[in-house]
Amino acid sequence: MVNAKIPGMALPELLSGFEVQDPVPAIEIFNIASNSDQVSANSAFVALPGIKSNGIDYAIDAVKAGAVAVIYDAADEYSCQRIPLLRKQVNTHWIGIDQLERANGHIVSRFFGDPGRAMTIVGITGTDGKSSVTHLVTQALTRVGKSCASIGTLGYGIANQLTPDSLTTPDAVSLQARLYQFQQQRCEYVVMEVSSHALEQYRVNGCDFDIAVLTNLGRDHLDYHGSHESYAAAKARLFHEFELSGRVVNADDSFGLQLSQSLEADSLYRYSVLGKNVPDAEVRLKSYEPNANGQNVCAQTPLGEVTAVTALIGGFNVENTLACIATLLALGLDYNQLELAVKDLKPIPGRMEKFIGGRGMASAVIDFAHTEQALRACLTASREHTKGQLWCVFGCGGDRDQGKRSGMGRAVEELADRVIVTDDNPRNESAEKIVSEILAGMQRPDQACVVHNRQAAIEYALSQATAEDLVVIAGKGHEQEQIVGNVRRPFSDRHVVSRILQVKHD
Repeated sequence: MVNAKIPGMALPELLSGFEVQDPVPAIEIFNIASNSDQVSANSAFVALPGIKSNGIDYAIDAVKAGAVAVIYDAADEYSCQRIPLLRKQVNTHWIGIDQLERANGHIVSRFFGDPGRAMTIVGITGTDGKSSVTHLVTQALTRVGKSCASIGTLGYGIANQLTPDSLTTPDAVSLQARLYQFQQQRCEYVVMEVSSHALEQYRVNGCDFDIAVLTNLGRDHLDYHGSHESYAAAKARLFHEFELSGRVVNADDSFGLQLSQSLEADSLYRYSVLGKNVPDAEVRLKSYEPNANGQNVCAQTPLGEVTAVTALIGGFNVENTLACIATLLALGLDYNQLELAVKDLKPIPGRMEKFIGGRGMASAVIDFAHTEQALRACLTASREHTKGQLWCVFGCGGDRDQGKRSGMGRAVEELADRVIVTDDNPRNESAEKIVSEILAGMQRPDQACVVHNRQAAIEYALSQATAEDLVVIAGKGHEQEQIVGNVRRPFSDRHVVSRILQVKHD
């Protein structure tokens, strides 16, 4: 994972200051892991209690792979019950720590030399827009000569040259290892998406965030958080539990407005398209001008008027552009740097990405929208670029929040002329059941076309649509796989559309 050699650390030094319940041996650690598959010789294995499994159940595998110490949660009853038998089965050092989940990120960060302190870290949270704003801020900082890395749904890397990853925000060990790698590569900035899961599970503890950004708060992940209030509370942690120098908030969002009222004014950067709730927002939309290539966004800022020249489309990308400008202000860019940074902002793969068909063929827009709020924004924006009929091909993921499916069906029926319901990532749910729950939100479900095979659904829409039509393909965006059962099959909406329309993509 990390190319540079990591120096070892004495275990007493690593665990100093934490609530340790067992004697700490004077041994040196050369690796730390919370996944037994990543254990090597002279490792410390962190056995975290999980949602579906408990790390203590993998302790024997970890010891066999070279773990010389197993760190467990001293307050976890299951782990404490297992330890006496495990002591008899394998010979290693067992160290209990109170509230291990909270401590883990700080322990791991210390092992890697607290890499976050050497860089300026921007954390971006919200239901929609995290990836886009992360991409835009990284792009903008790179344009003014800053070495900037990013971590998020699209992957991790420097200057938006990304290696794919499976999680929006990785586990604490992977996260700190990547920060260490960026530090070794002399990065000045890291811009990262921060999911509600990562905040709830304390994965980002030890990250030393400098700037926190909230894009919005809609309905998502209620299968995990249980309620909208718990979901909002998880997001708010990013703004209250770190020593920040700047806080960027969408003042047009009801939760953003509420959050901004609890924050110190001298570090607050509110942005607003509407200007209703906060007419004195630090970053306000003055005007925007759609054009054939995208849209120009003129913002009023404390430094004066700034115009962002973009290849982005859609009203929500006006919000994303303002979020980018506000974040750059919070980072301390001067007026000349700010103007240069936003002079040529481009979209990211699978985010309102337009594919123009040849003669007689429809055009397509591919977007990652997978919530009702995001679908409404995507379709509303696409309507502005549609002369004929607006088509929408979409589905819902399995093993995820079922409550949003009917709302997504309702939104597409209201905003699109032609509706094709297909499979997204069914995972371990019945594809037929998922589709039936989408159709339940529609007034006229019989008028929707159901094609379970996603490639066939896209092919059908593009073959039936006219040159005046626009086909929106929503839900998977940049993804390179489709998950059916426990199998990940290679699949890309972008590849399918490019082949049909015979256009190139990056």
